Amino acid sequence: MDDCSDSPLIRAREAMFTRSPARFEQLLQQSLPLMMYVHKELQAAGIPGEFAMLPMLESSYNPHEPSRRGDPAGMWQLMPRTAHMHGIVVDRHYDGRLDPVASTRVAVKMLAAFGERFGDWRLADMAYNAGPYAVLGALRGDPDLGDSGIPDIPINNTTRNHLAKLMALACILREPERFRVELPKPSANDELATVLVPAGTRLAAAANMAETTESALRALNPGYLGASIPASSPRTLLLPAGAAQSLAAALTVNASEAIAQVSTRERNAGPGGNLPLPAEPAPPQASPDSLAPATTAHAKRHRVRKGETLWSIAQRYHVSVDDLKRWNDLHGSVVHPGELLHIRG
Repeated sequence: MDDCSDSPLIRAREAMFTRSPARFEQLLQQSLPLMMYVHKELQAAGIPGEFAMLPMLESSYNPHEPSRRGDPAGMWQLMPRTAHMHGIVVDRHYDGRLDPVASTRVAVKMLAAFGERFGDWRLADMAYNAGPYAVLGALRGDPDLGDSGIPDIPINNTTRNHLAKLMALACILREPERFRVELPKPSANDELATVLVPAGTRLAAAANMAETTESALRALNPGYLGASIPASSPRTLLLPAGAAQSLAAALTVNASEAIAQVSTRERNAGPGGNLPLPAEPAPPQASPDSLAPATTAHAKRHRVRKGETLWSIAQRYHVSVDDLKRWNDLHGSVVHPGELLHIRG
């Protein structure tokens, strides 16, 4: 998507979100672990990274976002009927709409289907907001989508604004300097992983084995409403990677056979060219030898493609953004399609 399109509607939403840069930065920082988790799931499904900002738009990345009768719930704001259609369990013991793992799985599945059906990710967002039949109706007669960022089709203003907000958020992440926003830098502590646990596991016991608090465990797993993991649920807990490893190890030691499975996605999973997370993870501490200038034999060149950023290119070649800037004498964070970058190491 052309996030930074010169559209009055998108520009107005950019100004709204960055009216207080400090508040925007705070919201990004507190959402970062879940945002990283969602981004990896999107990458694995081949969905543009812009959609990592969709839960920010829907709920400010609040997985606890409650539902009143018939209303949407969770960080993806899934409707009860949508949850039922996609097999999400909702009962007095477990509400999958509040589960970041289960709800993200369904949201990613929906977005992938909308992207394939409409062939335009902007229309996929509109379908997520208004439903696919509303978009199909707006496309009746094969109208010209126009050349602005927002497709010029007859659809309600709420849906048009929804897309404008998503594109505005994505643009702010692409060009933070323009909005005087400093993006947070992910660290190893922000990495989340999932653990498959046995039915009946008490959440307090799981927290103890994970060497964390029950309140911290429940904060990332609000879909589990009771004291233990019900058999009707996916039985998957989302935890910081270190805590997940501790829980998996404890479950394995305490059982006659391995019953825990830890799942994390590779940092570079999925296709390139998607909008990255706000900033690169902190690079590992370099050894003195690694600080030596790279030889010409190890130098590479990369032609920037549409949608790529310094962060996504750095991730692809396992280098830091600062290194890319230094090697290519770049003073900002924006690169443009067609630019040739030198990669060392």
